[in-house]
Amino acid sequence: MNARILLVISVMALAGCAMKTPPAESTVPVDAEPSPADTSHASPWDEAKAHGIGFRGIGNEPGWLVEVGAGETPVLHAELDYGERKVEVARMQSLSGILGYVGKTADGTEVKLHLQREDCSDGMSDNTYPVSARLMIGGKTYGGCGRFLQE
Repeated sequence: MNARILLVISVMALAGCAMKTPPAESTVPVDAEPSPADTSHASPWDEAKAHGIGFRGIGNEPGWLVEVGAGETPVLHAELDYGERKVEVARMQSLSGILGYVGKTADGTEVKLHLQREDCSDGMSDNTYPVSARLMIGGKTYGGCGRFLQE
């Protein structure tokens, strides 16, 4: 009978030790820095800045984003209608007298981006941006917010 009790106690002790062993993935230090190749923690804003984007804007209803490169005749890339439509302009020009850009797509569609330095809320989050943006493509206008990334 003593052997049975000893066996039960041994099994319970081993089971207790096994339950206290942390899973293998928890052995990575919490404060470990991500590797340079790991961009899973970078925000879209940081990624755009790292790629040389000069201005990035976003808006809702329908969801859209615009990125304008740096320089005198930057490239404009826009994703409209929740990413279903993409627009590219190879060479944008600065608007005369106001902050913004104008250009045409390869098929001749006019694209204008009017910017104004003022606090702007995107309406869907608690984020406030330093620039309001109005993107006009063909006959449709998209309103939103953004920031200059290279300043």
